Amino acid sequence: MAKSKALTLIASLFLLSSIAQAEPVCVKVPKANLRSGPGNKHAVTWTVSQNMPLMRLESKNGWSQVQDLDGNKHWVPSKAVSARISCAVVKTKTAKLRKGPGSSKPEAELAVAERYTPFRKLDRDGAWLLVQDEYSGKYWVNETNVWIPMMRASFTF
Repeated sequence: MAKSKALTLIASLFLLSSIAQAEPVCVKVPKANLRSGPGNKHAVTWTVSQNMPLMRLESKNGWSQVQDLDGNKHWVPSKAVSARISCAVVKTKTAKLRKGPGSSKPEAELAVAERYTPFRKLDRDGAWLLVQDEYSGKYWVNETNVWIPMMRASFTF
């Protein structure tokens, strides 16, 4: 009986240790160079602005491997991203920005945001998100127009 409990405990610990966790992060610096590998000697694959959302896949020697909204993988200095910020990026060709939550609300001064425009996510009202751009402008956008990375776990055996 004790041997059976010990084997169950060992199997459970093995299963838990094999769970890989992807973590949503946001760029917290004004500009960040995403690279092809973990280090400054690797080629720059994309330069992104503050509040760009990414999924952190792993961390290694002060670098984070991240995945963008298109599924491309890059490396970024870990100190350039934060899991404490909530952010979103336009995933459609364009997204209409409103002064309030709803398509009947008037358009914002900046009426349209283009694909890859990052925002800090501030609030939600149903399917509408209150977002802020890098210049502190606040807008409402429908969630169908943006990508917000979500926490997910994968299991390996």
